[in-house]
Amino acid sequence: MLRVRDPIHDYIDLNSLQAKLVDTPAYQRLRWIKQLGPINLVYPGANHTRHEHCMGTCHVIGKMADSIGLNSSDKQLVSVAGLLHDLGHTAFSHLGDEVKGVEDHVIRTTNIISNTDLSDIISDEGLDPHEINQIILGNHKLGSLVSGDLDGDRLDYLVRDAHYTGVSTGVDMGRLIATMSMSDSNLVIKGKGLTAVEALLTARSTMYSTVYFHPFARGAQLMLARAANHAISSDRFSINDFVNFTDHKFLSELNNAGGLSRKISSNFENRRIVKRVVSMTKEQVELSGLKKSQKADYEESISSELGIDSSEIYVDIPPFSVMPGLKTKILKSDGEITFARSESRLISSLYEAQFDHWRGSVYGPYELKDKISAISKGVLGL
Repeated sequence: MLRVRDPIHDYIDLNSLQAKLVDTPAYQRLRWIKQLGPINLVYPGANHTRHEHCMGTCHVIGKMADSIGLNSSDKQLVSVAGLLHDLGHTAFSHLGDEVKGVEDHVIRTTNIISNTDLSDIISDEGLDPHEINQIILGNHKLGSLVSGDLDGDRLDYLVRDAHYTGVSTGVDMGRLIATMSMSDSNLVIKGKGLTAVEALLTARSTMYSTVYFHPFARGAQLMLARAANHAISSDRFSINDFVNFTDHKFLSELNNAGGLSRKISSNFENRRIVKRVVSMTKEQVELSGLKKSQKADYEESISSELGIDSSEIYVDIPPFSVMPGLKTKILKSDGEITFARSESRLISSLYEAQFDHWRGSVYGPYELKDKISAISKGVLGL
């Protein structure tokens, strides 16, 4: 047994298999990937990494497994899946979502498990690497513990991210876990845990608006994505190189790439981040028929009218995805299973209001903000 001191869970105990997996190169790489990407530019304490988050997820899932009464074999399976679930993240965590040609990090995670020494280590302990991959993908009876609406991954990162950013939450993780149950391969919360669900989802809503989609941090993410895309298209490094970089290796390679990539990297490292000068609501974007696939065309049109290079303009249209957790299900005393939002006016309001803080944006040189605003309204049909 390996005991790790953790600021969120106090102590995390890893068994022999889990300790072997943590010591592999694929897992140790996570030590050098920040959990929240460039958000430490806004919240200086947010320097925690995927390394400790994955151990925390393993720990939380173990507690969940005990609460719902899994046998030791299933507990081992699902805990290992939680430990390994983020191996496929790129440098700066979700930066890969913005880089052309990069596969989803979950798919990459399963490929790493199948094609490295992790597979042999897992098999030697009598477990099936393919089954662990299916859990990570959510295609397994235990999948909802790792990849569900209220899984161990989300429970750990929400509390951990709040701790390191200094955002106060009233999440009662112990109560949530104690009221969990399984029904037809779905993780559900017993009715007496509804207030704990309300607290969690309220905290998550706060984190999304104040941390995860902070406009300054989003601007930094867009800069890094542009630098990466430019370096790849210029053959300075490949997509395969990129997905294996750690944060510091990625910044080093951007500097070595020269040109636009080096310029952006230098600005990023010196916190000269592009500013948001136009903010668009979900309704405005939908009414104007704006599409993420046409971002480059919008950027070219705006920059052309401004008389500046298109690399200085960033049009951002994030996806319209339901906030994780808002599909949480409640097991009522009569055995009926229903959505938590049907049982709680508070959760129903959060569900309805989840896009109130969503924003599409145009980023550019702040000294040109008035011109960018006027031109953008014409180009984007606002």
